[in-house]
Amino acid sequence: MDKETLKLIDEVIEKYDLKGEISGVEICLNGHINDTYHVKLDEGNERDVEYIFQRINGTVFEDPIKIMDNLKEITAHLDSKGLCSDCEILTFLDNKDGENYSFHGGNLWRVSYFVENSVAYEVADDLKILKSAGYAFGRFQHQLADFPMEKLHETIPDFHNTKKRLEHFFAMVEKDPLDRVKDIKEDIEFFREYRDLASKLTDMQEAGELPLRVVHNDTKYNNILMDKNTNEPLCVIDLDTVMPGLSAHDLGDAIRFAANTAVEDERDLSKVALDMEKYEAFTEGFIGAAKDFLTKAELETMALGAITITIELASRFLGDHINGDKYFRVLRENHNLDRARCQIRLAQDMLKKYEEMKKIVKKYS
Repeated sequence: MDKETLKLIDEVIEKYDLKGEISGVEICLNGHINDTYHVKLDEGNERDVEYIFQRINGTVFEDPIKIMDNLKEITAHLDSKGLCSDCEILTFLDNKDGENYSFHGGNLWRVSYFVENSVAYEVADDLKILKSAGYAFGRFQHQLADFPMEKLHETIPDFHNTKKRLEHFFAMVEKDPLDRVKDIKEDIEFFREYRDLASKLTDMQEAGELPLRVVHNDTKYNNILMDKNTNEPLCVIDLDTVMPGLSAHDLGDAIRFAANTAVEDERDLSKVALDMEKYEAFTEGFIGAAKDFLTKAELETMALGAITITIELASRFLGDHINGDKYFRVLRENHNLDRARCQIRLAQDMLKKYEEMKKIVKKYS
């Protein structure tokens, strides 16, 4: 670790009631947005105390205090209920001023304890891991089902408003700034055909038929810390996108990520499909933990969440391709087009399996 970073971390430590000298610092490379460090402090006994220090990306999160306010509110809510949970949420330490963050060097920093004996899986074929991840995210929603929604900031407005996402997409198609539309008309037609279906959850929420919930909004299974020995869920992490949303979106985004038989930017579309075993494993865990508070309408539309989120992301990839690849980082020519077509193919396979998907939700609810 370079001396400048060590000095910076040492200065952040001074803002907290933390004891001991730095005995080790490792950068965590699995995140793509924030700078994360595993820090060990020697308190003079035989065992170091381990922490996670994180510097928030101020470009991505323009008002990070709202994120930290959200986390403080939901943590206080859970503490007030006195729950004894088998899967916690990551909490951040208060500094000497009583805030759960500190500003230093022009950046917001936050500190949490390192969760011992834990692992986050980047790749998971073990169905037990997927079931555990589903349980953890369903349990997260269940614990916060009675949270007063007005206390939460909407940190990214219309984050999963699929109707508005598609409006933005078709506006980009009309604009066609780089004359790329002529080569992707068949891809665009897919969104015309399924626009109403993909907008259904948003329409139902606006009509009062689906309630807003406290949702995670980034339900990849690597955002669950698992016990290294048992693969039972220990802690839900990466809570920066927690805000009001639809329960089905959390299940849907997880399925899109976890149950695709191919990587997100696969060019050989014959490899792309929905793995029904993985779908069922995650759904069993999620519905099993959340079914007691979900409404009939939520359960009936839960499987639609996966189709909706997959179509939504496909439209964002294709829209970025049309606009010149300004949002998603590309590593090759037509990378966003490849991503979009992969998601379109996944959504098409989901549509073929939709009735089976709904039956699995019903099975566990």
